[in-house]
Amino acid sequence: MSEELTVQEKKSNRKKDIIKDIAIVFLVLMLILTFFSNTFMNYSLPQVATQEITSGTISPQIRGTGTVEASDPYSVKVTETRTVQSVAVSENQHVEKGDVIYYLEDKESTELTEAQEKLDELELAYEQALLAGDVDDETITRIRNGEEPTLDQYQEMLKAATDRYDAAKAADDAAQAVIDQLTASQSVDDAENAYNTATPEYTTAQATYDLTTVETSIESVEEKLTEYTGSSDGTGDSGTLAEYRESRNKTSGTTREKWNKKITALKSEISSLQGQRSSLYSQKSSLNDIINNNTKDTSQLTTYSGQVDNVYSEQLANANLAKEQTALELTNATTDRDDIIKSINTELSLDSQRDAIEKQQETVDKLVEASTGSTITAPVSGTITSLACTAGESTSADEAVAVIQVDGKDMTLSFSVTNEQAAKLKVGAAAQPQDAWAFTEDFKATLTSISADSSEPNSKKVLKFTIESTEVTNGQSLSLVIGESSVNYDLIVPSGAVREDSNGKFILIVNSKSSPLSTRYIATRVDVEVLATDDKNAAISGSLEGYEYVITTSSSPIEAGQQVRLANS
Repeated sequence: MSEELTVQEKKSNRKKDIIKDIAIVFLVLMLILTFFSNTFMNYSLPQVATQEITSGTISPQIRGTGTVEASDPYSVKVTETRTVQSVAVSENQHVEKGDVIYYLEDKESTELTEAQEKLDELELAYEQALLAGDVDDETITRIRNGEEPTLDQYQEMLKAATDRYDAAKAADDAAQAVIDQLTASQSVDDAENAYNTATPEYTTAQATYDLTTVETSIESVEEKLTEYTGSSDGTGDSGTLAEYRESRNKTSGTTREKWNKKITALKSEISSLQGQRSSLYSQKSSLNDIINNNTKDTSQLTTYSGQVDNVYSEQLANANLAKEQTALELTNATTDRDDIIKSINTELSLDSQRDAIEKQQETVDKLVEASTGSTITAPVSGTITSLACTAGESTSADEAVAVIQVDGKDMTLSFSVTNEQAAKLKVGAAAQPQDAWAFTEDFKATLTSISADSSEPNSKKVLKFTIESTEVTNGQSLSLVIGESSVNYDLIVPSGAVREDSNGKFILIVNSKSSPLSTRYIATRVDVEVLATDDKNAAISGSLEGYEYVITTSSSPIEAGQQVRLANS
């Protein structure tokens, strides 16, 4: 029995040991999880960098860098093209007036050679034009002696020739007008005569046609009269009328009366035909008279027309003779005028060529007189800022071969700033080099203008400074500082730490909350007023003690009240 109890006790004790071990492991795990929970959470929080709020100075100064440029530099030029033999100076070297800059090859300039060649060409062309055969010997002598007629004399010569031409042209036009008038009048008279001649001819033709009709009618009437009476004039006693009488005489009574009526009717018709015959013969006579009269008129008109043509022929012959004489005079006057115009133009052209030769000779003489010697020297004292040529290269006429910054002349420098920065400055303000230690006390920079930046006219301004210093050279990069002097402030933070929303400007500081296992950091908003700024820091005022840490940057956007992780945690 005691042995059994012992076994049970052993089982109970073993069970208790297992439970105890499990409890211990659980407690250990809880302790581990509790201890590292904050560490795990920290890795998910935004990481921030902080900087302690301090006191110090604010320098609201503006800094900028630009390239120094020479103000009103002296450009050394030559008027001819020459080859450089060697260069006697180097850039940024100081020279005195008269010092040699270039040594040149000893030969004529390209401009002088070309000018002489052009002079030779002009002289040859002038001589060829003078002796081309278009100018008489008297004119050649006058031109060579420079005895050029005045414009008034040329005008007088041309006027005389033009007046002769105008008179000849007017006479020739008048002669032609006479011919044109006679020709037109003859045409009108010929047309009228032709009409007058055609009129009786037409009447004759019509009368002849009518006469034929009348004669045909006469033949028809006379045939009937011959049929009725036996004679063409109706005065015979045979034919149908005689037959009717014979038949009447053979009858009596009623039949005889019928034949009497037929005889009466036939006589009436014969009487009518005789009247027609008489009228037709009268018409025939009238038509014959018309034909005879018209024949006489046509003959007379033909004779008159011939007489008129003879008169016109004689007048036109005289007019054409006069026209030949005026045309000859017009031809001579035209030739004379053209010859004078050609002569004047030729003489003027030759005079112009002679004048061009004289001007070109002057050009050659000037080039010879102004010809550069074997060197190019400095016309002023100063610093050589650029050299355009090297040994073996050629100078270009009227192009700078060197640029000298004249002693005593200023240099300029420009750079862009924001509109807000420019608003704090005034023309005339002095600036200092950013690395002032590198310059002696004679350095001076003055703000001379504030203008819109052409690249960003709405947001930036260009500051232009005049630089006075013997230690500054053309093309040198230089940084300047301009603005107010430094001022002490109690609260200074980095400029990037100042934030702004619809409620105004503020900063985020870090507040810490401690627990038994860790410390939590909370971003807290503090509203501030910015008192002054420079390009790095800002002076502020607000509900601050001065020892807080301000958040300068964060790994992700943060808001007030949000837990954060310090960058150095």
